Amino acid sequence: MDRWLFNPLRLGVKDGKEVAKAAESPAPLTLGRQVIFYLTVVFGNVASSFLEAYKVGQLWRPNITAIIFAFVVGFILLPGAVDQSKLNGQKEELVQYAMVFTYGMGGQTLVSAAIRAASGG
Repeated sequence: MDRWLFNPLRLGVKDGKEVAKAAESPAPLTLGRQVIFYLTVVFGNVASSFLEAYKVGQLWRPNITAIIFAFVVGFILLPGAVDQSKLNGQKEELVQYAMVFTYGMGGQTLVSAAIRAASGG
């Protein structure tokens, strides 16, 4: 773990610029983690449609258009979901995936509300 977490006032450190620079520059995401985050956003989109069907008491049956829509919305939401300030490497991985999952659920809800508002319903 970085030294800035254990010594935030930089007591006893002659040059605090190195510690501050290390804390500000997060490690880049690997391609594998980006793909996993993308699939997590897509899963959040699909889970949101399942939750909406459950709330109204309908049987949830995924159709191909809903799945394709979830993949397209996932591409749109992914840059905001994996913002470097949110995924700074200091958080636990489960917390990062949970945050990306809820980002996908919120995005699906926002898109559904926009479609309803545009259609006048």
